[in-house]
Amino acid sequence: MSLRVLGVNASARTDGFTAELLDEVLEAARRQGATTERLDLVRYPFPFCAGNYSQDPASCGPDTCVQGPWDGFGKVADKLLQADAVVFATPVYWFSLSARMKALLERMTSMENQGLLNLGKPMALLAVAEEEGASQALSQMLLPLSYMGFVLAPLGLVYAHRRGAISLKENTELMEDARIAGENLVLMAERLRGASFREPLPSYQYRLPRLPGVAAD
Repeated sequence: MSLRVLGVNASARTDGFTAELLDEVLEAARRQGATTERLDLVRYPFPFCAGNYSQDPASCGPDTCVQGPWDGFGKVADKLLQADAVVFATPVYWFSLSARMKALLERMTSMENQGLLNLGKPMALLAVAEEEGASQALSQMLLPLSYMGFVLAPLGLVYAHRRGAISLKENTELMEDARIAGENLVLMAERLRGASFREPLPSYQYRLPRLPGVAAD
């Protein structure tokens, strides 16, 4: 069975530069033997995270989220869980990731709060900026996703500064970076498939009183 690579496009446009770069990475993954799918977040609207983790951590989980869980996010979460590797792609808005990507990361708290459901899953991260801010956007995705258990593929950070280009394909170095990211993502997924990793107790349990053998904050 071939590996499944999911590409998440957090742009408002399904035919923009972010989608173009994402498609290049997915095409490289296909040439490496993977089955790929592009998911455009704009087609799966969902409400913002309600922050229930702060008041009742038990209500923040894949099956207990008070927002659904089968609103638009539930459909996205299902595709994330089925994937063997994920490419997260965002445009840069005001030196940061898009609001759609930020909203997705916040809702994904329900996928790590009661157990790291994506532990050990390889990822690549893409950011497309008109001018500056791509490195900031990448770091703003890298940190939370790493805490969720995702593992960055070698050379899996790819950014583009469009600077008036009609097509990103004009940048041959960028296309090479996209190819390498897609290939390395599949290579890592093949090596990690079936591997088991240690994970901590769900973080909220450390705050419960009198939990045997666990230090409280």
